[in-house]
Amino acid sequence: MEVTVPRGALSERRKAGLVKEATATVLAAAGLSPAEALRVWVLVHEQPDGTWGAGGSVVRYADLVALAKGQQADA
Repeated sequence: MEVTVPRGALSERRKAGLVKEATATVLAAAGLSPAEALRVWVLVHEQPDGTWGAGGSVVRYADLVALAKGQQADA
C-alpha cells in the first residue's frame, strides 16, 4: 500500500500507527491472518508543500489542516 502525506504532517508515532492500521486493514480485506503481516508493505511518501493539487489549484499543508479543522485557510 502506498500512502502519500504532506512532509512533516506525521510524527514518527503517528506514522507507525498509520502503518499498523493500514496493515491490519489489508490483512482483513485479503482474509489473511496477522501471522502473514510481512506480506503487506506500506510505503509512506512525504510530499513537499506546494506539490499537491486538487480541483485545479495547488493545495498547501495549511489548507489541509484548515479543512481538517472545518475551516478555510487564508488565501
